Amino acid sequence: MPILVGIALQMRALAMLLDTKSLQRPVHARANRVFIAGLIFTASGVGLAILLDFFDIAAKSALPGAS
Repeated sequence: MPILVGIALQMRALAMLLDTKSLQRPVHARANRVFIAGLIFTASGVGLAILLDFFDIAAKSALPGAS
């Protein structure tokens, strides 16, 4: 879910930056903040997915009978 939110925020920031209004400093600064928030959400989602995958693989690769 965080990956999807992050991608949506990045797309929103791109749309804001492609508009001619983004030449104004406040609009550009806001678009930058939205983009950075999108990057953070995407990175945390990817990190979470990697951790969940790692723990799933680690649980499945345990030796039978070992506790």
